[in-house]
Amino acid sequence: MTTVLRAGRNVWREVGVPAAGVIVDAADYYDAFYWAARQARRSILVSGWQFDSGVQLLRGADAPAGAEVRFLRFLDGLCESNPALRICILAWEFHMVFAGEREWMQRVYVHWMTNTHFHFRFDDAPVVGGSHHQKFVVVDGRLAFVGGMDVCESRWDDRCHRAVNPVRLSRGRPQKPYHDVQMYMTGGHAAGALEELFFERWKNSGGTPPTLPAARTDGEADRLRGAIHFGPSRIALSRTDPREDGSTVREVERLFEDGIAAAERLLYIETQYFSSARMYEALVARMRDAVRSRLQIVIVVNERAEALKEEIAVGLRQVKNIQGLRDVAAQSGHDLGCYHSVCAGAGDDTFRATYIHSKLMIVDDRFLTVGSANFTNRSMGVDSELHALWEATGTGEGTLVRSIRRVRVSLLAEHSGLSGVAAVRRLAVMDGLVLRLRENAARPRARLLEHGPPHRGAADRPLPGGSRGLAVRPADAARAGPGRADRARRRAPRAPAAAKGAVAARVRRARQGPARCTGGIAPRAARWPPCRTGIRAWWARPRARRSSGSRCARGGRLRSRR
Repeated sequence: MTTVLRAGRNVWREVGVPAAGVIVDAADYYDAFYWAARQARRSILVSGWQFDSGVQLLRGADAPAGAEVRFLRFLDGLCESNPALRICILAWEFHMVFAGEREWMQRVYVHWMTNTHFHFRFDDAPVVGGSHHQKFVVVDGRLAFVGGMDVCESRWDDRCHRAVNPVRLSRGRPQKPYHDVQMYMTGGHAAGALEELFFERWKNSGGTPPTLPAARTDGEADRLRGAIHFGPSRIALSRTDPREDGSTVREVERLFEDGIAAAERLLYIETQYFSSARMYEALVARMRDAVRSRLQIVIVVNERAEALKEEIAVGLRQVKNIQGLRDVAAQSGHDLGCYHSVCAGAGDDTFRATYIHSKLMIVDDRFLTVGSANFTNRSMGVDSELHALWEATGTGEGTLVRSIRRVRVSLLAEHSGLSGVAAVRRLAVMDGLVLRLRENAARPRARLLEHGPPHRGAADRPLPGGSRGLAVRPADAARAGPGRADRARRRAPRAPAAAKGAVAARVRRARQGPARCTGGIAPRAARWPPCRTGIRAWWARPRARRSSGSRCARGGRLRSRR
């Protein structure tokens, strides 16, 4: 495998660490953060896209009796009990588009309701339309976390991802299953690099960094429940850093591109969205390289966007990217599987999907990167991002290779709902992985399912009512009649999330009657739809009695839309 890491191109810093590893899902990450913060004596620095003050870090049996576990009050209590401790939180100063999802007056509330050693700042994006999306924590200059997780509402879940979980609540309401990945690393060099990045952004936001004592080198062993430990290793850090003068740092984009180009056997990707043109082109270029080996490509991405604004921004592009990759894979002989995850115990009256929020890529079990950047155009140059990565470059790094493989197998087993040595062992072998995942997806109650048509050509199979490639209920197609149903489907958007609603709307309009009133000016409140009773009466007539000369109750002439 070609070496991926290149200083000055896709790497900002490379440091040696005494210990590092991967933490999966917020139940274990929040637990690790809570106990690391309780041991802090010098400083806690937290950078994120969003924070919510009332998030419960520990839940159920994990919460110590009588202990404060709500995020803001917990940190404020640490400042009260230790006057030497400094806590700094740096959050993106969000756009009004997100106002309905955020706590209002957050800066004022934190300023007046917390200790004087508790500092909070909003950091505006340096470019128009951008955001600060770097998510990392540094504790006492000796322990750091980097990944995709924010401490905010609706993100907590454990690795079981049950459809019904009585402690997975946000402001008293049940929340959907949620999947994410974070990494940790210890040692002063890695933590020092992140402290430097944190305070550079703090100064750029107009703040004065607090004076901190020297970083700690002592302390109790960190509690990192459920982590996949790597041991001593070398870790690199990469950034996306948008700048107004056009000198944007695109280390993450180049890291992804170089990792894809270097793949010889396997690409495993988890991403919240997949709308990036550059990532699509990189995958297509690698698959069309006829002289190189055929790949196993596994992409785990949400079946649909979380909200309408995201569906508009990235959903349609993601559908085109996935279909384009399927076409190229079929032509070039690569094995490609695009999957989404279904939660355990999903039913008609429960949550169905596990929401994928992780941002991770594994290449040949020799390269792993975890961070905040999605496969979107924004993450490549508009939003600030941060990734940590490992790479095994020599034959003597078997321990690192086995650790990366353990991460991949653990994630696939989680998504698939598999347990037992024999079942999980089948996921470790790279050759034929996509075929085995496809076989598993065909089983009853499978949890890792393929997107859309299960293979190329499925979109061309006729669906009920004579349509091609759009899922329409047979009952709607029958009521609309074959001619109108076909026309409705042909006009509908091709995106799965929008198709059902668009087709249903056209079917309803067809059922209501294809006519409009052309005579008589009605009062404004009654103009459209005009003479609804007359239209229904006209449409109810036998076809032979309908004519363009029919009149509505006001005497207006009815003209067919057809």
